[in-house]
Amino acid sequence: MQLANDLPNDRRAEYFGQCAVKMLKALRQEDGADPFSEVTSADLSAETDPGHEGIYDQALSNALAAIVAAEWPGEELDSEDRVHFARKLLKVIAKKIVPDPATGLYVIPDRDAAVRSRWEKENLLPEGFWDTRVNVDLLTDAINVSGKARHGSGTGRLQHRHVHALLDLDHHPALRTLLAAKSDHDDELAQSEDTRSAGQAQALLALIGDEEATRRAETAENPNEYDPRDNPEGHDFDECPVCGYETFCVQGLDMWGRVGFGQCVVCSYRRSPRIADQKGFGNHVAWMMGKD
Repeated sequence: MQLANDLPNDRRAEYFGQCAVKMLKALRQEDGADPFSEVTSADLSAETDPGHEGIYDQALSNALAAIVAAEWPGEELDSEDRVHFARKLLKVIAKKIVPDPATGLYVIPDRDAAVRSRWEKENLLPEGFWDTRVNVDLLTDAINVSGKARHGSGTGRLQHRHVHALLDLDHHPALRTLLAAKSDHDDELAQSEDTRSAGQAQALLALIGDEEATRRAETAENPNEYDPRDNPEGHDFDECPVCGYETFCVQGLDMWGRVGFGQCVVCSYRRSPRIADQKGFGNHVAWMMGKD
C-alpha cells in the first residue's frame, strides 16, 4: 500500500486522486457517462466490477490519513508513529465529531466558509457544499466487503454507494485532487487515442499508396463545408497533420478558436475536441508570448 509514515499530505492527496479516478471508472462503466452526475437509488445499490477492492482501500487509507493529519495532527499515528489503518482512522473521526442526528454522517465544517465571497455562496455552490461528510458506517462496511474479496474469504462486491462515500471525502481541503486527477487521466487517454488514430492513418496510407491518396484528395468533398446560408457553422477543409492534404474535415474548433477537431476524408485520422483544446492552448500561449 502506498502509505508511508513520513508521507506528506500533498502526496497522500495526490495518490488518493489517482486511485479515486480508477474508482470512477468502476462507478460509471458506460462510455461517455458523467461520473459526477446525480445517481438514482438503483445506481447506488449496483455492484462494481471485481478487482477494484485494493484500489479502493488505498484511496480510502490515504484520504483518511490526510484528513485526520490535517484536522487533528498526530492522531493519524499509533504509539510507534505508524499510520493507523483505515478502520482505526474512521474510529478517530467518530470519536472527534458528533454525528448529524438527521443523517448519521460525521460532518467536518468547511474551514474556509468565513472567507468565501457572497457571490460564491449565492451563485456558485450551495451553502455547506464544501463541508466534508464522512459516512463512517458505510466506509467501514466497504472495508469489510473489500477485505473479504482481497483475502479470498468471500465474494462480497463493492457497491456504488461505497464508491460515492469515498469520493465525498474529496471535499476536504487536505484532498480536493479528484478533478485534477481526472483531467490528467482524460488527457492521457486522449493522447493515447490520438497516437493510435495517427498510426492507423499512416498504415492506411501505406496500404493504398501515394497515387490513390492523391486521387482521393483531388476528388474529396467536404461534408461540413461552410455556407453562409445553408451551413453557417461549417468550415473549409484544413490541412491534415498526417497525410498533409487539405482534406481535414473540421467539425468544430477548440475553446480559443485556433485548432479544429474532426476527421480527414483521405487517411481517416481523427482529432478529438480534447486534443484540439490541448493544441489550441499551446498555440494561444505562443501567440500571447509573441505579443510581448
